[in-house]
Amino acid sequence: MTRLSPRCARSSRAPEHRSLQLSLLSAEPKGSRTPVREPFGASESLLRRPVARWAGFALVLAALSALVFREVLADLGGRVYATSDDSSLFIWWFAHAADVAASWFGAGSGETTALHTVRMNHPDGVNAAWNTSVLGLALPLAPLTWWLGPVVVYNLCILASPVAAGMACALLLTRFTRPGAAYPAATLYAFSPYLVAQAGGHLNLSFAALPPLVGVFVHAAVTGPRGGGLAHRLQRLLPAGVLLAAAVGWQFYLSTELLAGTFLAASVCLLATAVVLRGRLLARLAPAAVVGAGAAVSALLLAAPLLSTMLAGPGAPREALRPHGVWSNDLADALVPPGFAPFGQEPEAIERVVGIDPAEVGGHLSLVWLLLGVWAAVRMWNSPRYGALVRITALTGVLVWLLSMGSSLRVGGGDTGVPGPFALVEQIPVLDNVLPMRLSVHVVLCLAVLTAVLLQDTADRAGRSRIVAVTGLVLAAASLAPAGVQAREIAIPEFFRDGAWEQSIPAEAVVKAVPQPRALAEADADQAMVWQALTGLHYRETGGYFIGSTPEHPVIYQSLLDPLDQALGRIGEEGLDAVPREELRTAVLDSAARGTDFVLVPADVPRLPAAGDELAEALRAASGAQARLVDDVWVLDLRGLA
Repeated sequence: MTRLSPRCARSSRAPEHRSLQLSLLSAEPKGSRTPVREPFGASESLLRRPVARWAGFALVLAALSALVFREVLADLGGRVYATSDDSSLFIWWFAHAADVAASWFGAGSGETTALHTVRMNHPDGVNAAWNTSVLGLALPLAPLTWWLGPVVVYNLCILASPVAAGMACALLLTRFTRPGAAYPAATLYAFSPYLVAQAGGHLNLSFAALPPLVGVFVHAAVTGPRGGGLAHRLQRLLPAGVLLAAAVGWQFYLSTELLAGTFLAASVCLLATAVVLRGRLLARLAPAAVVGAGAAVSALLLAAPLLSTMLAGPGAPREALRPHGVWSNDLADALVPPGFAPFGQEPEAIERVVGIDPAEVGGHLSLVWLLLGVWAAVRMWNSPRYGALVRITALTGVLVWLLSMGSSLRVGGGDTGVPGPFALVEQIPVLDNVLPMRLSVHVVLCLAVLTAVLLQDTADRAGRSRIVAVTGLVLAAASLAPAGVQAREIAIPEFFRDGAWEQSIPAEAVVKAVPQPRALAEADADQAMVWQALTGLHYRETGGYFIGSTPEHPVIYQSLLDPLDQALGRIGEEGLDAVPREELRTAVLDSAARGTDFVLVPADVPRLPAAGDELAEALRAASGAQARLVDDVWVLDLRGLA
């Protein structure tokens, strides 16, 4: 195949010179004079692209994000977009990273280890490597957390997540389409129902820049130059390898589950590539394998501290994190829109195995976008320019979509009894921790690729197809676009807002805040974690919502209940009179003997087991502990009882 010189390539105005030209991903006959567009060549280097164009696209994504999350933007320090209270976990981990960073400079609590903490679940602590500690964001943003507080910084990251996802997707799509086709498709990816749903409490999953960045490497590996020696091919592939190493190494500290899911999807993509290209792939395997192995080793070295803590640190779980057969998509999810989409349905519209967090229900694709993808596949299945790319993408999308259905296919809430292919994945260590419905992000990415290629192909042709494609894009966007997500207020007592905690609780005190954090997919279940975060982790908390273990329990999701927790639970179910005074006294004394210095009982917050004033008085009267009301929180001092 003959290549045009860069000057000739720039001077040509033919559409072929501006779109993906693959010697490998094409059905062109040998000897074709169509120029090859080399990956990461001069015309593809991000550094040489007009900065203003990319900055403009970033501003458009930011404006759309502000529109979608406008209720959060109206009160960044007091609201969150989350039906459950998983947002409290991320807020706590942002405070933890800021505290660790401050401790490195002689301030903070003195806890200098970012991958293990005893500020939660005291005294046993929590292994941060097994939890959604998002250190890849939280540590770099520590100065911002010192300035604005963890709630604001968490919300800013939620607003930034579609921008990051959209920019990464555009980086992939502009490898084979012009920006006019890439940017709209990347926007659909960034604001897809899956990513908007995950933003409702799962920052680690909504910040989905990794899948497109891995796609950049896979595309570069498959379409790289065949001419020249091995050294030349390695050199041309090296930039993509560096990008892959950095992206994967960083992803370890953002979400190991998204990393594992992306590995699974990339494996499916390579399988699809091998099927489509057959023997033509072999010529590219040597440089791709060398650079890919180097990138993997580099990423593992970057992730070594986290991996060593996962393997040898205390509190690591000893079996699969979640039961199988629960967190799976339904075949009907693709067509049933979520509540925030136009004509959206409540999460209960499709019956699940068990009730799950609405943030997980992100399998919607919309009939219009599916038809657009099908049209792209049918129209360009045998295209000389895009055929192989389309076939690989479509095959990958279908296979990953089937994997997202889990180990048993369900339709409209009913189990068909037909086993799903994910049943095989559940037998593989590490990958058995991936929740199948979270593979939807890769299905969405495949649809974005098909959409971009369709737009590019129709833009290069005259006729009605261009109008149909643009109309389909507009209708797809209209059927998918969230009208604006609903935010809820965080319950924060004035005690924690005005700094009264600093005079009432000594640094390093051990505190039990009521209500204790619980592993429930419900609002305000973990509000006490936000309170502690707002103090900069000034005190140590006995409770916590996390993934861990004990010698007796291979996996736990929250601090184990002590006698006082059990007594408070009975009070919540049966009333204050349900627990005899002597039993309540024993429970409080047991808590003091375990090292608890203070019990905090807010006067009025959600989920209290009883009216705050009455509960505090009952605990004081039963135990003889000193109690005083500071602002709107009762502070019970147990130090004299131990």
